[in-house]
Amino acid sequence: MKRPEHIPTFSKALLAGTLTGIIATMINVIYEVIFRSITNYEPAAWFNFFSITFASVLVLMLTGMFFYLFASSNSFKSYDVAIAVIVIASVCITAFLHSDKSQTAFYGNHGLVAGFVILSGILALTLLPYLFRHPKLFL
Repeated sequence: MKRPEHIPTFSKALLAGTLTGIIATMINVIYEVIFRSITNYEPAAWFNFFSITFASVLVLMLTGMFFYLFASSNSFKSYDVAIAVIVIASVCITAFLHSDKSQTAFYGNHGLVAGFVILSGILALTLLPYLFRHPKLFL
């Protein structure tokens, strides 16, 4: 028996999160290259292509599961507020809890991580719900 279209499915949310993670990976890698060329920041060993790929896809896949919890109860506005609060809190923690007070808040690893969080948060707020609600995608 075919499931009605208005009922959200877990697999659709998971696939939307995974596809958003893949797109976020590409954008985060481009951001990393631009950030490092502008700031002349030497690469850190733990911020390489594989760690960015793994982290972006994993975080946004989990965000897709998180989105499903809100989609199943039709509280999309609550999802937007929750993701916005998580992104703002993550950027604040990254900016204000760095150890080297002689540098600016967004220098080095903190600038990279803050950019990754902001870009992934924007995609989690815009692209993930769009992909989830798209009528022809992930049938």
